[in-house]
Amino acid sequence: MNEAARPAGVAPAAASGAPAREARRITPMQLWWCFVIAAELAFIVLVLGLGLRHENFALDYRWHMEASQRLLDTGTPYYPFQFEGHYSFQQAPILYPPIAFALFIPFLWLPPFLWWAIPIGLLVFCMTRHRPPLWGWALTLACFCWFWSLGVFLFGNPGMWIAAFVAAGTVWSWPFALVLLKPTFAPIALLGIRHRSWWVTIGVMAGVSLLFGRVWFDWLTILGNSDVTLSYNFPTIPLMVAPLIPWLLDPRHPIHAWVRTRTSARSAAAA
Repeated sequence: MNEAARPAGVAPAAASGAPAREARRITPMQLWWCFVIAAELAFIVLVLGLGLRHENFALDYRWHMEASQRLLDTGTPYYPFQFEGHYSFQQAPILYPPIAFALFIPFLWLPPFLWWAIPIGLLVFCMTRHRPPLWGWALTLACFCWFWSLGVFLFGNPGMWIAAFVAAGTVWSWPFALVLLKPTFAPIALLGIRHRSWWVTIGVMAGVSLLFGRVWFDWLTILGNSDVTLSYNFPTIPLMVAPLIPWLLDPRHPIHAWVRTRTSARSAAAA
């Protein structure tokens, strides 16, 4: 095709192909981060695969299902020893607030695999909505490679649901409110406070909380008897922070525009 016959706006193939090939070229640093990400994913799959055979697999899931059944049978989900006086965290007490059992109770009848499938699926779906740099994914997966993070999934600890709510909050905002099911991570829940949907969710949760009545007094009693401090959740902080990393490192996040604006303003003032 000669120049006269070529449609307007269509560049020669050679001219358009060269920049495209240049843009697709993978740098050594990108290769390195791809290797790190692949190694992290392999480690996670290996540990979880081996953990399926461990005698304590799904231990926390079983404890919380038993607590949910105990709530229906006796009116309180907490162990008798939690009301009798001081007890230690080493006694594996149930500490979640009553509102959390609105999540737990349906799983007395739902297939057990959904206890894992739903939060893991939500985590993956929501985190992959973001577009951080490769090193951001490597950092995110490093948080999941942490021993305590993997343990949450192996034991079926409700903490994996909280991490999933954090991830969902980065996409829809209102799920940040559900992080309050584990009150020690309330600061993360506040990330959605500027959105109306977050407040609506808080209102719904407050209404559901009323259904548990005196169980809230039980919860205050067992907290007062325990030796648990905020530090007991420190090992799971990497898991809770992990879903925030792709969100904050995504170039589309408003924080990047704010940083650019501030930087431009300082440069203009300096000039």
